[in-house]
Amino acid sequence: MDYKNVLKIVSENLYCGIFIVDKSGKVIFYNQSLNDLAGLNVESAMGKHVLEIFPRLTEETSTIMRTLKTGESLKNYVQNYYNYQNKRVTILSSTIPLYEKGQLKGVVEIFSDVEKYNNLDASNTRKYTTEKAVYILDDIIGNSKSKKDLKKKIKKTAESRSPVLVYGETGTGKELVVQCLHNESSRRNKPFIAQNCAAIPGTLFESILFGTKLGSFTGAKDSKGLIEAANGGTLFLDEINSMDITLQAKLLRFLQEGQIRRIGDNTTRPVDVRIIAALNQNPYEAIEAGKLRSDLFYRLNVINFSLPPLRETRSDIIELSSYFLNYFNKELNKNINGFSKEVMEFFNNYDWPGNTRELKHMIEHAVNITENNIISINDLPDYIDAKQNNNASTDDSDFTVTREDYTGPLTELVDDFERKVIISALKQNNCNISKTAKKLCIPRQTLYYKMEKLNIKLDKSVD
Repeated sequence: MDYKNVLKIVSENLYCGIFIVDKSGKVIFYNQSLNDLAGLNVESAMGKHVLEIFPRLTEETSTIMRTLKTGESLKNYVQNYYNYQNKRVTILSSTIPLYEKGQLKGVVEIFSDVEKYNNLDASNTRKYTTEKAVYILDDIIGNSKSKKDLKKKIKKTAESRSPVLVYGETGTGKELVVQCLHNESSRRNKPFIAQNCAAIPGTLFESILFGTKLGSFTGAKDSKGLIEAANGGTLFLDEINSMDITLQAKLLRFLQEGQIRRIGDNTTRPVDVRIIAALNQNPYEAIEAGKLRSDLFYRLNVINFSLPPLRETRSDIIELSSYFLNYFNKELNKNINGFSKEVMEFFNNYDWPGNTRELKHMIEHAVNITENNIISINDLPDYIDAKQNNNASTDDSDFTVTREDYTGPLTELVDDFERKVIISALKQNNCNISKTAKKLCIPRQTLYYKMEKLNIKLDKSVD
């Protein structure tokens, strides 16, 4: 039996993250469930050091590094950290050393998102909250053609009863659009309920969506589901492609008939609710991957919104940056006047994998830590590699990058460039690790790891 393949299959179908590193702290296994928690996909994580993936952790605060150092397990440990995308996450973890013939070979960490199941009570029944849709059209910031067209389309379609499908990359503002649709409609004073389909195990989601009848299973009560609870208003189902395929068929039936039947009940109930669904990938790719029923897609896609990533609407960056700066000035009682030229150049050239959400959080970070009245490149989060390279190379360095340097495999070019930056910074700081790490805006542990990886010796004659 191929146990590696068995492990892969099992891990990809769990609702917890599995993280395995070797004795040096480099990732050798990383399952799909970790994507959201770590903020980094599987392919990008493999081979990286754990302190690279979680740049705010240190050898003292990282449970993996502590177990590597002590060789002792840490069970049911609650920890808070910022992931690769600078998102704050709270997890419950167990960290276990891996021994072979008495020698420590690595560490496995198994953890789950503490907040992931905060909608479930102790008896595994649903708790839902009728939320308030707070966003209006004026909250859509930007004057690009796509933003103007978006506002027009929202106004045109808000009053319709037809279902809506919104898709776009993470952070493009899908819920913003959904809330605007609700608030522009006559349903604005009725319930608005949002539910992330990936946050609830498939075995529970049917009862959460459709409700239950007393006695239909052990512990079941007469309970409304999300669809009934949103009667007269809007139900927003985010990450619809994470919903079990069988359940998708039942949702399709409701969309066609306008009636639901609680689990264990023989009675159908008419419900007037507008269903808006969203997903963070192209729907045709989701269909091809077997994650979205084609018939459900065509039923939901009566009205659709395809939201472009921020890198395709760069003309909005200046206005968005100004808006977020003013917002966090008020929130944090600061008086920051603006951004340096280097920061704005970086903003305009950065790819923004986290889109508008990443821009917002990056500015929040900068406003929190800056000691000046202008946000500089040094105020940006540590995970921004481009910032690190920019920052290190703007001083009087003893190396240049020429056209001839751009030959060979990309990984080798990146390593060579990074090695030159680190060596230059070490020389400028007389090989002082603390000063060099501060200059490069990375933790000391990360600098040590990169020096080992790039074969840089701690010597005043580094070359």
